[in-house]
Amino acid sequence: MSWPVKGPLSSPFGFKRFFNEQPRKPHSGLDIAAPAGTTILAPADGKIVLTGEFFFNGNSVFIDHGQGLISMMCHMSRIDVKDGQIIKRGDAIGAVGQTGRATGPHLHWSISMNNTRVNPLLLVADPNGNQ
Repeated sequence: MSWPVKGPLSSPFGFKRFFNEQPRKPHSGLDIAAPAGTTILAPADGKIVLTGEFFFNGNSVFIDHGQGLISMMCHMSRIDVKDGQIIKRGDAIGAVGQTGRATGPHLHWSISMNNTRVNPLLLVADPNGNQ
């Protein structure tokens, strides 16, 4: 896989969060800080299986890469793909934003393998190439 955007990691995978001093679920993806409007690229070939606007995640795109591997991109300012569309690694899928419940522009990138969240750093060709 490739990085969908370049930028510093603003929140790591698994980070434990607290709201009103109450523990919440660990962070299920990577937050990559980038200016609003930065183009988001498909990290690998796949099929767009869902796009939409969601309460917490804002404008989001789900990419099925096959074999149970799904990428979820959240908080997008715009979505440039349609459900059912076949895409290639590096294709533009939208732009960074801060839709949904976000405090600033960034891309939240989650990876699921057979419905289990995994750290995207385990799947990128160069885990240090983004920082």
